[in-house]
Amino acid sequence: MKKILLVEDEPHIAFSLQINLQAEGFHVVMATDGRIALEKFQLEGPFDLIILDVMLPELDGFAVAKEIRKKDDQTGILMLTARASEEDRIKGLETGVDDYITKPFHLKELLLRVGRMARRAGYLAESSELTVARVFTHGPFVLDFESLQLKGPQGEHSVTKLEADMLKEFFCHPQRVLSREHLLEKVWGIKADIETRTVDNFIVRLRRYLESDPTKPEILVSVRGRGYRLNNIDKPSNEGS
Repeated sequence: MKKILLVEDEPHIAFSLQINLQAEGFHVVMATDGRIALEKFQLEGPFDLIILDVMLPELDGFAVAKEIRKKDDQTGILMLTARASEEDRIKGLETGVDDYITKPFHLKELLLRVGRMARRAGYLAESSELTVARVFTHGPFVLDFESLQLKGPQGEHSVTKLEADMLKEFFCHPQRVLSREHLLEKVWGIKADIETRTVDNFIVRLRRYLESDPTKPEILVSVRGRGYRLNNIDKPSNEGS
């Protein structure tokens, strides 16, 4: 049974999520503030997934995610936020959050994302137990899918499961324009009729790993109205931003 740490201080939301997640077959451990969340993470882990509200007593969700990522860069974190600003979304992704969903949210969408992240966690655990090496390269970049490490000219970075999925998709399709819809379906397992800015925010994060100047991307570029393209390293392009 997949195990989820649910961190939510609003009783009606917490109760509804707990009931629905349990109905989907998950074991749910509850926490109502940031400090309790960190205690439960330490004492009752490991978890397959963490669902984390932003606005919490004691420690907010950003601080909780940051502390968790100091010890664990693999467990998936889905952030719940009532703050829809781009700055807050990017801040969450920068602390190591894998995905976010804005309140009020559709329960079906949240369950789809949770199911996808939980399945991904199970796949990586199985691969690790079998010591299956999964290495993908693009020019000077080497992505180790087993250790979740990306090596390149900008140094070595630990990446999350979803970051690794997204990088793999680009590495396997260089010079091909990948639409947001394609990435949502292949990486998150979400159909295109669900609106999300998650892809765009992840691109911002990946550029910090890939580009010498993330504000002027030459490797992972935008193609207006179509999506994103990973350029060959020896042929950088100034198209897009």
